[in-house]
Amino acid sequence: MKRLSNLLIKTTLLMSFILAGAAATASADEWSVDRNKSTLGFEVENNGKSVTGTFGTWNAKIVFDKEELDKAKIQATVITGSVTTDDSQVGGAITSQQWLDISGYPEAIFRVDNVVPAGGDLYEAGGILELKGIKIAVFLPFTLTIEGDTAHAVGEANILRNEFKIGDGVPDSTVSDKVVVTLDLYASR
Repeated sequence: MKRLSNLLIKTTLLMSFILAGAAATASADEWSVDRNKSTLGFEVENNGKSVTGTFGTWNAKIVFDKEELDKAKIQATVITGSVTTDDSQVGGAITSQQWLDISGYPEAIFRVDNVVPAGGDLYEAGGILELKGIKIAVFLPFTLTIEGDTAHAVGEANILRNEFKIGDGVPDSTVSDKVVVTLDLYASR
C-alpha cells in the first residue's frame, strides 16, 4: 500500500497523462486524439485556494490493445507554454523560469511503458514523466470505455512539484507540493 501511495505521489503535471493509455481497443491500432473534446489540466492549492489550469497544446501517440497490454505504447507531448489558469496572478508567473521555465523546457513528455488491468474499465499506466529536464516515474490510473471506433479515457495522477523544481523555493504553505493532473481524453482509430 505504501509503495502504491508513493507511485501515486510521483505522478505529474501533466501530464500527462497524461495521458495515459487513453485509447484502447481490441486491435493494436493507433489511436488519434480528438483535440476538440479532450482536455489535459491540473489543480493545485495556492494560498489556501484551489487553482485550476489547462494545457492548450498537447498530443499523444497511442498504440493500445487491451488484449495485449504488454505491447501498449503511449507518448504524450505537452507544450508547456500553452498553459492557462483560472487565476491571473498564477497565470502570470507559471511560465517563468522559477515555475515551468517554458524558454528552457518548452515540452514535457510522458512515456508509458507499462499498462495493467485493475478490474472492469479501470487500468493503471506506469511511465516516466520528463519535466524541466527531470525524469520521474509516474503512475496514472484511468478508466477506459470503447464504443466502436471511439475511446474515452479519464484519469488523474498526483505529482510533487518540488521533485521537478517547479516553484523552486516557494514553500508548501504557499503553494502545495501536490499537483493533481487531470486527463479527459477522446480518441478514434
